[in-house]
Amino acid sequence: MPGLVVRSESEMVKVTLASVPDQPGIAAELFGRLGAEGFNIELMVATGGGQGRADISFVIKKSELDAVLKVMERMVAELGAKSIAHQTGISLVGVMGHDLNKRPGIAGRMFRSLSRRGINIDMISTSLTSVTCAVDERMCDEARTALEEEFAADA
Repeated sequence: MPGLVVRSESEMVKVTLASVPDQPGIAAELFGRLGAEGFNIELMVATGGGQGRADISFVIKKSELDAVLKVMERMVAELGAKSIAHQTGISLVGVMGHDLNKRPGIAGRMFRSLSRRGINIDMISTSLTSVTCAVDERMCDEARTALEEEFAADA
């Protein structure tokens, strides 16, 4: 099985669309519009907050923040959201590998190696080939080092 690769990306921002109706089509409209405007979403998480409402958070490049917020501001009322918030100082760190889903324990090892260094995880996204975490940008280098050391034998 091919090896694992650690990656990191700094200069990121988390954007949260708060309290949207928890119904089909909201994410399609939001991410469809952002994609049509040329924005690439690096990581996304939706949380069902209960009572028929949900929060949608996603990570973009910091350089795109102003333009993304302009698009989002036009969409708040349209989507029935309560508010938009953003958080700067975010980095992404991740482990990538072919058929990662066939390697039990990768996520646990990743989270454990970050926690040992006091690195808090803000968001988590997984796929068949990667596990990616949003962390405080000040901890990006430390997080990358932790993951490189943890997965050195798997590379």
